[in-house]
Amino acid sequence: MTNRLITLVPGLLTASAALGDSIVLLDTVQVANADSTIRLSDVARLDGDYAAQLGTLELGSMHGAGTEPLELHIGEVRSMLDEHGVHWGRITLSGRTVRIRSDASRTGDGLLAMQPLDTAVPGPRIAPRRAMQRIHADAVIDQSTLRGWMARRIATVLDVDADRLQLDFSIDQNELLDTPLGNGQVEIKLLNSPLKSNRLEFEVRRWNDGTPLARDLVSIAPTVRTTVSRLRTDVPRGRPVLSEHVESVEQWMSPLERHDRIAPESIDGRAATVRLRAGTLLRTRDLKQPVLVQRGDAVRVSCLVGGAVMTLRATAESSGVAGDSITLRKGRERETFTARITARGEAVLELDGAEPATVADASSGARP
Repeated sequence: MTNRLITLVPGLLTASAALGDSIVLLDTVQVANADSTIRLSDVARLDGDYAAQLGTLELGSMHGAGTEPLELHIGEVRSMLDEHGVHWGRITLSGRTVRIRSDASRTGDGLLAMQPLDTAVPGPRIAPRRAMQRIHADAVIDQSTLRGWMARRIATVLDVDADRLQLDFSIDQNELLDTPLGNGQVEIKLLNSPLKSNRLEFEVRRWNDGTPLARDLVSIAPTVRTTVSRLRTDVPRGRPVLSEHVESVEQWMSPLERHDRIAPESIDGRAATVRLRAGTLLRTRDLKQPVLVQRGDAVRVSCLVGGAVMTLRATAESSGVAGDSITLRKGRERETFTARITARGEAVLELDGAEPATVADASSGARP
């Protein structure tokens, strides 16, 4: 069983940045000292001056991990860089999960949480996070324990199969999580939504013969193996991203990352909102809907009149994407009308019956 790298809250970013830098996580790294501090430069290739200045960012510490590998997920690195204040318009982050091995032969407690960095900004110090244990859901989902029940509930909430789900449980709650469901009365309540947090919080209340025994809060961090789109090549800002530009890859993602991902089948024709580099895992904010009608385009407009579909040709007076209502003009007529874009070069005239004469005028002389 591998352990997770526990994150910390770093200080504020002070380095200046250069456009186009990148951070690429390595697949495997090896450290000589089992008690060494793990920094960004130890686990990633840093391209550019701005990326190099971020190399000293401390991610965690090895503490007697022995030969057992430790794991650092791209989502954890992204969160720490966010907290550090990185400017994502000047740098990209790519990769998957880094496996960290130690040369040391002694064993211990594995990876421990780092203490916060000393900064010039006064404030309270943050306590270390709990040590976590990562478990594949399909190994526990059939258990008649609190852990098994929560695994089933999370799989249902996230709508995923157990073999594509990993769960990080707090080690110091193992006794509670392994409690059989038949031991007294237990009430379990999910307190939050996976669309708002990377951790799911459960409230557990236990009774015995109607007498309350305890109330516990259990926090679980799920990750889901997700099919995502990764760029094969650089794409300039504003250019459409086509199917030949991407490849499908499997990636372990937190609920928020998974919700933000773009499936390969949703790629074709959507334009890049910023310059995208090869290796980027595409997110919803990276692409925008393509403009299906440009001002001046000839548009085929359909209209339902008395149970029959009439069509006409008109010229677009404005631009828009799918679902937008745009202004059109038929021929050289002075009057304009609006229709909703349904496809490239096509729109539908939606009638409310308020001005039937205008609709008839717009439909007269239509060419199929």
